[in-house]
Amino acid sequence: MKKPRVAKKMFRILTGVIVGSAIGSILGLTLAPKKGAETRKYLKDKSMEIFLRSKEAMKNKENDMGFFKRLIVKLLTRKK
Repeated sequence: MKKPRVAKKMFRILTGVIVGSAIGSILGLTLAPKKGAETRKYLKDKSMEIFLRSKEAMKNKENDMGFFKRLIVKLLTRKK
């Protein structure tokens, strides 16, 4: 019975870290002293870069992305 509790706690901690990091990054970029157009272009370029890297990593069979893939699916399909 203890394993599900630990897994649930770890899931909550990991979710908090991911969400906190995303919020902090977005706030840091949007509050930076750059012009709006520059910031939007930077965000667009970086998000595309991250998307392409993720896509490439998932295609690479040497990396085991199964855990992260399951985590993302679980986060996106979780009912509140």
